Amino acid sequence: MTSFLVLFRVVGYGLLLLTLFDVVSAVIPPQFSNPGWQFQTAGGFVERSAVPLIGFILVFYDNLEFRKKRELIVLRLLSWVALLTGVFYLALVIVFFITPPTLNDLAQKQINAQFEPRIAQAKQIQAQLKTLQPAQIEAAMKANRIAGDPQAFRATQEQNAATTEKNLTLQSTLTSNSQRLTLIKNAVKWALGALVSGVLFIRIWAGTDWAR
Repeated sequence: MTSFLVLFRVVGYGLLLLTLFDVVSAVIPPQFSNPGWQFQTAGGFVERSAVPLIGFILVFYDNLEFRKKRELIVLRLLSWVALLTGVFYLALVIVFFITPPTLNDLAQKQINAQFEPRIAQAKQIQAQLKTLQPAQIEAAMKANRIAGDPQAFRATQEQNAATTEKNLTLQSTLTSNSQRLTLIKNAVKWALGALVSGVLFIRIWAGTDWAR
C-alpha cells in the first residue's frame, strides 16, 4: 500500500510539473495587448485544467500518511497554489466576456475586406452595363466573337453580375454568422469551464487545511 501511495503522489507531482511547463510555454512570449492571444491562451488553460486538478488530487491523496517532513513544506505551498490557481481561473471568466466583442469586430473587418471589393466590382459591372450604348455592346460582342442580340447579351450579363453580387453578399453574411456563432460557443464553453475549474481548485484548497 505504501508503494502504491508513493506512486500516486509521484504521478501527481509529475502532472503538476507538466502543467508548469504548459503554462510557461503558453505565456512566453506574452501578448497581453492582443485580445486574440488572450482569448486563445485563456481557452487553452481551461482545456487543460483537468491535468493540474488530477495532479493536486494525487499529491494530496490520503492526507499525511507516509509523508516525509520536508514534503510537508511542499504540501503547504501547493495548498496555497491551489487557491491562487482557483482565483486565477475565476478571473479568466472575465476574459471570455470582454474579448469576444473585440474579436468579432476584427473578424468582421477581415470578412468585409475579403468580400466588399468583389461585391463592389459586381455592382460596378451592373452600372456600367446599364450605361453602355447598343453600338458599344455590339463592338464588345464582336471583339469577343459573341453572336446574338445586344439587348439579350446586356440582360444576361446584368443578371450574371446581379447573381454574383447576391451570392457574395450571402456568403459574406454566412461567414460572419458562422464566425460569430463559433466565437460565442467557445466563449460560453470556456467561461463555464473556467468557473467550474476555479471552484474545484478552491475546494481543493479548502479540503487541504491539514497541510497548512
